[in-house]
Amino acid sequence: MARTKMINSRKLMDKILRALKHKKPLSVISVGATESFVMAQYTVMSEEEFMNHPEAYIANQGMKSGFEHRGIRFPNIQTRDEVVEAVQKADIIGYNTIVQTMNGGQLTEKVFEAYKIKPRYIFEANLRRVLMFSQKEKFEKMLKDKKILLISSIADKAKEGMETTLKDKLDFDIVGTISIFEYEEIPRVKEEIANYDFDLCLIAAGTNALILATHIAEKHGKVAIDIGSGMNSLYTGEVVTDEWLTDIIGLDRLMEM
Repeated sequence: MARTKMINSRKLMDKILRALKHKKPLSVISVGATESFVMAQYTVMSEEEFMNHPEAYIANQGMKSGFEHRGIRFPNIQTRDEVVEAVQKADIIGYNTIVQTMNGGQLTEKVFEAYKIKPRYIFEANLRRVLMFSQKEKFEKMLKDKKILLISSIADKAKEGMETTLKDKLDFDIVGTISIFEYEEIPRVKEEIANYDFDLCLIAAGTNALILATHIAEKHGKVAIDIGSGMNSLYTGEVVTDEWLTDIIGLDRLMEM
């Protein structure tokens, strides 16, 4: 396998645009702390370790939206195996390359090593929060004249925001929105995806986005992007910020990457 190559936001957008132009499948996903934690079950972490971890506590509260929404419960071996398979198949993988702690990239790298995952291309996962601003021209080119499917608990809000602020300029067609809150909804979501003709799918569904993005690229031959918190920006017009981004990562730093 080719050596892993780190790409910046410009090169990431170029690869997405190239796939759209040539109508080639492409899956862009992000393996964050939650996804790494899911994959770590019974491999990097014992049951006692992960069940006593704050991440399991947050997930098992069952929040339906926001930063504490996980869409899964622990322990969950089925989700682990599906996420591992999705990451192994993904074309481009984002993870936290800036913060090397067990709540950041360190755990992700341990999980990659455990499953012998060697991504061809990686990028700093937090770039998803700023792509529509730092790469505005290319991001708009990605949307222009495309048939777009949105999958998220906030898909309807994103559709409304995009149509209000961007549709006249970019003439895209949002062919549908699919809501998802929990892992158990994935079979239903996959059935709904098959009903749409689209060029590009934008997904914000936590861990479940990884499974769906690679499914869309593999089974439907389309471009699927796990856009994460960036989905909020499609209707707010602002970068989603929190203490992690402002105090640890640095917004200016991301905008320049």
